[in-house]
Parts: sequence; C-alpha cells; structure tokens
Amino acid sequence: MARTKHFATRSGSGNRTDANASSSQAAGPTTTPTTRGTEGGDNTQQINPTTSPATGGTRGPRRARQAMPRGSQKKPYRFKPGTVALREIRHFQKQTNLLIPAASFIRQVRSITHALAPPQINRWTAEALVALQEAAEDYLVGLFSDSMLCAIHARRVTLMRKDFELARRLGGKGRPW
Repeated sequence: MARTKHFATRSGSGNRTDANASSSQAAGPTTTPTTRGTEGGDNTQQINPTTSPATGGTRGPRRARQAMPRGSQKKPYRFKPGTVALREIRHFQKQTNLLIPAASFIRQVRSITHALAPPQINRWTAEALVALQEAAEDYLVGLFSDSMLCAIHARRVTLMRKDFELARRLGGKGRPW
C-alpha cells in the first residue's frame, strides 16, 4: 500500500495528552507548527513539512529510494477470466461434503421450528438435521442450475432474480403464483 503524507490536515496538539497540552500552552509559544486561520495568528503562516507534530523536532534529510528496474519486479500471474471459476466448479463437483455451514443452518432450522411448529416440538436429532441440510442443498443446486439455464436462454451470463422466479415457476418449486 502506498504511503501518503497528510501534513496539511494534522493539528499540532493532536498526538499530545491533555496534561501536556495544557502545560505547553501555559509555558508560552511552542515549536509545533500551526495551521492557517488559527486565532491570534496571521493568515500567512503555513505548516512546515519538515517538522513532526508528534515530537516537535525536525526529520533528517530524506533518503532517495533505490528504484528497481521494471524488468526485475515480478508481476503476479493472473488467470484469464473464468478459468478460476471453472476450476472451482470442478473442485466442488468432485466433493461430497455439505457446503452450507452446519451451525448457521441448524440455527436457521431452530428459528423456523420455533416460529411455525407447536411449542412442544423443539428438538431435532442430528441425523434429521443432516438429512434436512442435504435436501436443502440439493434443492438449491437444482434451482441454481435451472436459473442458469433461464439466464442463458435470455442470452445473459449473469443470474438475476427474474431467472430464479422463472425457474421456480416452470419447475413448480416453492409457493405457487
């Protein structure tokens, strides 16, 4: 990340504590730079970039950076657009584990159960939760693939909400319209 200088926006007493600020004001004028338009000073005074507001001192002479030739800087390799996406698709199609985090899925199931089920039904077995998660992920994968077909049919590669709505409507999935 590039380093930037913000000398014009710093205030002289910004890095000092209140005790130091009050004692330095009582002692008289300080060596810290003041900004333009402060009360009691004239408007021509500007910040001196060689003084440090934190220490009040001056910095040493600037060292020139050793510029490396352009050819020696290694540029990070970038894959063509879509290559990494296809690699991820192959990777996830080979896997058999569940993709939705189990804790958040269980939390959502419990909140839905609490809202819709009678009060005496409040416990789930681990096997039931795993079966429910597998069914939910299978439904979502099918919905995504049908929605992608709808987007491709519309000569687009971006999935939109209307693709999901059309896929649900044509497939008879979800609530009826």
